[in-house]
Amino acid sequence: MHDAVVVGGGPAGTVTAGLLAKDHDVVVIEEHASSGLPMQCAGLLTKNAVGLFGVRPDILSEITGADVIFPGGGKLELRFKGAAAVLIDRTDLDRKLAHNAEDSGADIRYGVKYRGSRVSEDRVSVSTNEGETESRLLVGADGHSSKVAASLGGNLPREYVYGIGADAKLRSEHSDIMTLRIGSEFAPGFFSWEIPFGDMVRVGLCVKEGTGSTPNEFLKRLLKASGIDGKDVETKYSGKIPLGGRQRSYGERTLLIGDAAGQVKPVSGGGLYPICKAAPILARTAKEGLLNDDISAKYLSGYEKGWKKEIGKELSRGYRIRKIFTKLSDKDLDKVFGAIDRNNMRSILSDIDIDDPSGVAVPMLRDPRVGLRLLPFIIRGIL
Repeated sequence: MHDAVVVGGGPAGTVTAGLLAKDHDVVVIEEHASSGLPMQCAGLLTKNAVGLFGVRPDILSEITGADVIFPGGGKLELRFKGAAAVLIDRTDLDRKLAHNAEDSGADIRYGVKYRGSRVSEDRVSVSTNEGETESRLLVGADGHSSKVAASLGGNLPREYVYGIGADAKLRSEHSDIMTLRIGSEFAPGFFSWEIPFGDMVRVGLCVKEGTGSTPNEFLKRLLKASGIDGKDVETKYSGKIPLGGRQRSYGERTLLIGDAAGQVKPVSGGGLYPICKAAPILARTAKEGLLNDDISAKYLSGYEKGWKKEIGKELSRGYRIRKIFTKLSDKDLDKVFGAIDRNNMRSILSDIDIDDPSGVAVPMLRDPRVGLRLLPFIIRGIL
């Protein structure tokens, strides 16, 4: 019997497995044939977040600024102090994390699909397309539509946003400036991005549910606005992102991490940084539980308390901001642009920490000229 079975071989699963496998017998089951494919993430991270993984992925470009385009055409030009983010090769990151987990002793089994599990008094019986395996602990790292999370009952996220992206041939005028667009034309309920790297650009967007159009239709509009001919698109990727958290990230002999646990930044949709913060807490809780032979839900609840203490405030604050944002019409967004298009606001926004993006809200609202103009939108979002 294994000490732990981890469902999912993406970053959430391999980072967790790598930490656990140093002291325990760990198996990772991954339904795809290899790590890193299909790619479902834009791959924009801070240098700090990259350093937390313990591996060095290929860096495609460094981003030192952003042009934020509002529905009426207003452009907010932000220039950061140094490289605020880097665009990484996500496939390369995933594969290096998988190799790192294997080097730590984890057994990664590709092409193995999780079908379900049964928890008994002393074990978890995990059913797959290759049969059944038994473990003392089950870790759900199986992404946005996690079957392990669903097994805990009534454990859906508050909402999903649906994303699509593409890599296309296009040399940008500014190789270190990304473009973000907000509004109903390109990304209702979220935003779009255009991130240059070399002779290429990574474009993409997310949309909320109920837009009346498919993400691919919005992507066609974005490609046209970006000056990209369809024939220059080399690869496409798509997926969905759970926002607003899940009711529980633990159960009897069960823990969840990453998208499966709803550990996603609501403002940006990023999930890699939260993984890095939650995985050590999961590993510590699991190791102590395995050592003391106490893997009950009551004991494992300490994991949820731990990761929420670490990143819960940011996720909760970010979701409150998201609720306000989703209630803004295009006309409202242009009014917001009118309120913040001033030097002191650009200075505040240029100091944004992408790992804690909602942190700029308080200093912005302290400016009475901005706070009073934004107050009606804030009240509407709260109500």
